[in-house]
This record gives sequence, structure tokens and C-alpha cells, in this order.
Amino acid sequence: MSTMTEPNTVVKKILVVEDERIIAINICSTLKQYGYLAQYVSEANEAIEEIENGNFDLVLMDIMLNGDMDGIEIASIIKKTKAIPVIYLTAYSDEATINRAKTTEPFGYLVKPFNSRDLYISVEMAIYKSQVQKHIKDVEGRLAENQKWETIGLVASGISHEVNNPLTSILNLSELIKLEAKKMGNTPIVERSVKIAEETERIAKIVKNLVSYSQSTSSQWTYCNLGIILTDTRSFLHQYFLKEGIQCEMNLADVPLLYCQPQKIKQAFLNLLQDARMRVNTRGDSIGRKIEVNLEPSDLNGDKQVAIQIKDNGEEDLMLGIAQFNSMEVTKRIISEHKGTIVRDDDKSSWYLTLPVVNAV
Repeated sequence: MSTMTEPNTVVKKILVVEDERIIAINICSTLKQYGYLAQYVSEANEAIEEIENGNFDLVLMDIMLNGDMDGIEIASIIKKTKAIPVIYLTAYSDEATINRAKTTEPFGYLVKPFNSRDLYISVEMAIYKSQVQKHIKDVEGRLAENQKWETIGLVASGISHEVNNPLTSILNLSELIKLEAKKMGNTPIVERSVKIAEETERIAKIVKNLVSYSQSTSSQWTYCNLGIILTDTRSFLHQYFLKEGIQCEMNLADVPLLYCQPQKIKQAFLNLLQDARMRVNTRGDSIGRKIEVNLEPSDLNGDKQVAIQIKDNGEEDLMLGIAQFNSMEVTKRIISEHKGTIVRDDDKSSWYLTLPVVNAV
């Protein structure tokens, strides 16, 4: 039996749930030859306990086990508390069993008997797919957090002026009430006016801190390569494009480095590519779904610019437009902050952006 030509840099830990002891030992032996850490259990309760207390990268689960629970039931319990990929091992490939197994969203399905190479490929693909999904989820979470604070910052900055004006009036009026109450010797009114002033100042502080915090989450200005930013953004969405049959073609000409806030520009491009992705998914089938991104230098009245076109072959949808309204408002604000322009063309197939090439100030 051949072993891996290159050892794993990080050893992966695998649990084998198999009630046939000889089979379990053979599987563990094979996995160890490929560079994994492997152990086995034969009972359902023992499997649940090991998974809850251990730190496994993968579970190889025999569907037919002795006892009250089979492998599918164990996997269902695991799924509620642990994000561990599961590959089913079974001698049964009937439709009913497969349909039950599908409900637990397994990462693979090996029908006995299988050879060591099939086992290795299935394990490698499941672990890789699990790592990619975790990475995408982490990046999505961070991007969502960034976008949330961008939106909060936009709202907070917009309303701070409107809120602070009446707060100032309330403070002034409370001070006047306090002075009049003192003259009249009305102590309860004096105390209440002081309380009004304290609460008003607390509200003003909350608004100020919110604006300050949201601004602190913004990225710094620096010189960036827009081609790299666009490529990175497409890479982030690659798994979605692949799954949904979307071809995302990029034509990136050499353009000058842009002085910008890279995190905000990335967010704008992500919003636009997500908008295009949602549009092409309105097509009835996955055949011919296409997004095209063009980046090229431009010149307007002697001023150097970069021009970006994001084109899709999807269809306009009113409900889609409503759902995307907030993210597109954030995108337009980001482009506006960078002194650029963004428009949707007349036939509703492309977004056109221009960003000026300016020197750092």
C-alpha cells in the first residue's frame, strides 16, 4: 500500500465509527499510513462522547451499527453542536438510506468494499471542503461586520446633527427651568431639571461615541492595485460562482495605483459582484450565467481616471432591487467618498464606475 508522497504539515485527527473491529483497525491503519491520526469506536454513545470531548477534523461513520442508534442518527445529533464533516461508510446504497443520509448533509459516501486510494481521496476532499467552508464563513462574518459598521457610521453621521440640535435646546431649556425653579424655591422642579440635563448629556455622549467608533472602523488611505482587489473579491465568491454555474470573466488592463481606502473599495466591489450574482441567478437554468468585469484607464478632460464595468446577463427584478437597496446605497456612498461616479446603464445590464487617480494629501 503506497503512502503519501508529501506528509501533512498539520496532522488531521479522524474518528472512525465502525462496529466491525477488523474493518475499523484496517481503516485506521490505512489512515495512519497516509499521515492522519486515527482512532475508532464501535458504539453510538461512545462515538457521541468522543466527538463532544475530542477535537476531530473528520468522522468516518458506518451507517449500520449495533445498538439503538444507527450512524445517521448519531450524525444528526453531532450536527446540532459540532461543525465536523462526516463521511458515511456503508454496504447499503439503496435510495431510502441515501435519502436519510442526505438530511445530515454529509461530505461523502463510501460504499463497501472500497480501496485505500478511494478512502484517501474522499478524506482529503472532505477535509479541504470543510476548511474552505469555514474560511468562507469566517470571511463572510468579518465582511458583514465591516458592512454593518459602515452602515451604522453612515446613519450615525447623518442623524447626529439632527439629534444634537434638539438636545442642545433641551439642555438650554432645562437650565432655564432650573433657574426659575430656584427663584421660586421649588426644589423638586430643580432636581427634575438637573435630571433632565444629565440624561440629555448622556444621550449626546452615546451619539458622539457611536459616530467616533464607527469612524474608527474605517480603513486607512493608501495606494492600491484595483486589479488585485477585483481578483481577490472574485476569489472570495469563487465557490458560489462554481456551485451556481456562473462564469465570472475579468479583463484587467494596467491602470495606475489608486489612492483609496482599500477595505471600503473591496466592500463596494463585493456588493456589486453580489448584485450581479443575484441577477444572473434569476435565469431559469444555470446555462450561460455570466458576469464580466472590465478595468481600464480613462481620461476625462485631461484628468486621469480608472473605469470599471461590471456586466451581467441576468434580468431586472423589482423585489431583488428592494432587497439590494441598502448594500447599493453603501456602495454609492463609498464611491462618492472617493470622488468617483457610479451609474447603471440604460439597458440595466451593467454598472459603470469611474474613480479619479489622485495624489495623497
